[in-house]
Amino acid sequence: MNAPRGLALLLCLVAVGGRYAAEELFGAGDAWHRGVEAIAVALCALVVLRFGAGDPPRRPWTVLLLSLAMIPMIRVATWQGWALADIKVQNILLILGNIFFAGSIIGFGRVLGSSELLSERTGGARTRVLLVLGSLATAGLAFIAYNVVGLASRGMPATGDAWAGAITSGISTLSDAIVFAGGLYLVWLLRPLVGGSIALPYLLMAFGGAAFLVVDVWLVAIGKTAQTDLTDPVSKLIGALAFSCFAAAALIQSALLAPKPPSRMSGPAAAARSMSQARRV
Repeated sequence: MNAPRGLALLLCLVAVGGRYAAEELFGAGDAWHRGVEAIAVALCALVVLRFGAGDPPRRPWTVLLLSLAMIPMIRVATWQGWALADIKVQNILLILGNIFFAGSIIGFGRVLGSSELLSERTGGARTRVLLVLGSLATAGLAFIAYNVVGLASRGMPATGDAWAGAITSGISTLSDAIVFAGGLYLVWLLRPLVGGSIALPYLLMAFGGAAFLVVDVWLVAIGKTAQTDLTDPVSKLIGALAFSCFAAAALIQSALLAPKPPSRMSGPAAAARSMSQARRV
């Protein structure tokens, strides 16, 4: 069960480097970015399809797929200027997408927390992880506080859509902080297993959540409220990195779930291998 770490890293490098090159050479960076988003959705869908209907991990992967699939819908709503009761539809979809986004990592935690894959943890290990998570939570709260202060400094929103934009920004920051901290927690749970291969998708999710968190802060700093408002080269590159991290996470998980060639083992060894594959996450 060897995950293609190099291929995942290459995917991230191509996504970010390609976006920069496409923009500089052809002025087509946004088109490249849309391609990265589509690849992330397609790879996530592949993971969902590779899980059986009754496999517990299929549900959080489906929720993550719904979150990523919201992005093309948000692009269309923004392009068309759709509004509902004077509130931009893009804000409504962004709020839903971020709720799904945070819900997926919570779902992964529930599935893995009840999995037989996890070894028993000592009291000292639990204390260490609580300290780490406490530090991450504090950092996440600091990011959220920064964005709230930044939004408040502009004055109270004057319209329903302005309120929706401010709420969207707050929910997005909270959601990305949950994915970042939750992903690292899952890595801590799974790191001893199979040389860390099983933990790699969640490490990439944590990196992706961190990148989105940086974008959230960046947007508030430049006076924007939603990730569809990315206008400067730096935030666009960070956004491409974030989506590529989730594409790479799905690529790794898909590789872990890929059918293995028939084994020549028989007897107890074959039975042990079958049990191990049945418990995969």
